[in-house]
Amino acid sequence: MHEQDFETLLKLNKLGDFLYSGTAVGENGHLFGGYTLAFALEAASATVNPHMWPQSIHANFIDAGKSGQELRMHVEVLRDTRAFAMRQVTVKMGELTPLLMQASFHAGEEGPNWAPDVAFEYPDPETLVTDETYLPFMNPIDVRPINGPSLRGPGHRVPQVHPFWVRPYVKLPDNHLMHAAVVAFISDYMVVGAAQAPGRDIPDGSLVVTMEHALWFHRPVNANDWLLFTAEPLSSYHGRGVSNGKVYNREGVLVASFIQEVLTREPRTQA
Repeated sequence: MHEQDFETLLKLNKLGDFLYSGTAVGENGHLFGGYTLAFALEAASATVNPHMWPQSIHANFIDAGKSGQELRMHVEVLRDTRAFAMRQVTVKMGELTPLLMQASFHAGEEGPNWAPDVAFEYPDPETLVTDETYLPFMNPIDVRPINGPSLRGPGHRVPQVHPFWVRPYVKLPDNHLMHAAVVAFISDYMVVGAAQAPGRDIPDGSLVVTMEHALWFHRPVNANDWLLFTAEPLSSYHGRGVSNGKVYNREGVLVASFIQEVLTREPRTQA
């Protein structure tokens, strides 16, 4: 598949002071949740002081959307101070609401710089094989799983891909807000596979959807360099699974973390 750039994929059109539109690439197919996260964060970022950095996003996926359709991002101001800004973004696709998201921004201030020391013993991305991505109609990222190419075919409805190194195929512009949007985009990639009980495959014919997604930006992030995304299950019960993820830069410093809840509805077995 032809490699695509995020400037094209995430192109916003300003329709008003707090109204933006964008079109998810593709032809009437599945709408990748990370796409709507990135669009919503870009729309929110366009309404705040550009010197602020994204602090966090908290999102609910409400209606299923389709690629190839216009998305409209309605931005509401919830907070504006010298240090902080908060926006609520409602993503609409016709009468549907694929996403409702709150985004917080911080101007930054003096304080300690600490993160847990981790045994960062992952192989370099240059030594790993690029995996075929599961993104419909697009191919913007070079994904290199630590454990080798993901398993596909019957019995592997949603394979486990994490941990993986990743970076865009096409270099991003020097715009920290777009870099954050790209991290949001990738933070939803194949996390549904990490929300299952360890070693458990999802049966063919299952419905798997993201319900909630939260992402925190701990430090400035350069998405042009290789980033390591990890994700592991926290709990699975009554069809709802929760996973916890982390994002590290090439030096092994924690730059972001995320939590996601997914619904897995397996096909009913015949009595």
